[in-house]
Amino acid sequence: MESARMINSLKKLGLTEYEAKAYIALLEHGEADALEISRRSGVPRTRIYDILSKLESNGFIQGLKGSRPTIYIALPPSHTLKPLKDSIVKDLENTLNDLEQLYLRNSSPQRYNVWLFRGLQAYGTALRLIDEAQESILVKIVYLPHEILENLWSKLRKVKADGIDVYLILDAKILSTSMPKKRMMELVKEFNAKILNSLIPLNGLVLDFKQALLLYVSPNLPQNPFAFLIQDIGELGQLIKKHMIDLM
Repeated sequence: MESARMINSLKKLGLTEYEAKAYIALLEHGEADALEISRRSGVPRTRIYDILSKLESNGFIQGLKGSRPTIYIALPPSHTLKPLKDSIVKDLENTLNDLEQLYLRNSSPQRYNVWLFRGLQAYGTALRLIDEAQESILVKIVYLPHEILENLWSKLRKVKADGIDVYLILDAKILSTSMPKKRMMELVKEFNAKILNSLIPLNGLVLDFKQALLLYVSPNLPQNPFAFLIQDIGELGQLIKKHMIDLM
């Protein structure tokens, strides 16, 4: 089993299977002539001389001069394989660098899967996302109808009790027109929420920093919301996560 592993490793370095077997046989048993190496390694006699000649020309083994028949010895692996390994590593690094440059020159900007929801489906999607959280949920509330808000608080309490990290941001400017200040302060205390004045009047949810939902609700037309669900937000999710950790 160990020999098979070593043979495969040598093949990855460019040796043929017969060359690897002959070289390992010499390493295991010391000096030997061609016929003995053939017997120990399983390399056919019709091929052994050609195989040994290639190994010798590549610096893996050495034939002792003056011996009849020729006796071969294996040269130390540290002497024979290190230059080969260094050459392969260098070639791999150069190839990797070339491929990376090719990728950077021709790669397209990251694309996102975006879904649009309107009306009650927009509210339902937002509430469903909370139920699907596995690690964390970030919720930013600018304005939501009272019934949707109460449903949302209930779901946030449940996922928080289940050990999900809840990050809550409340927009003081708009929420204060539809929610008593005392009630808002209770929510701030309950969820360790942050109060901010948003420049953009959008509600938002970020699920496990992997999916994001942007929900627009007009206080004048709460029955006509629309939402954009963005899946697989990639690096953007990590940037949001870092920002929230700093903020909290």
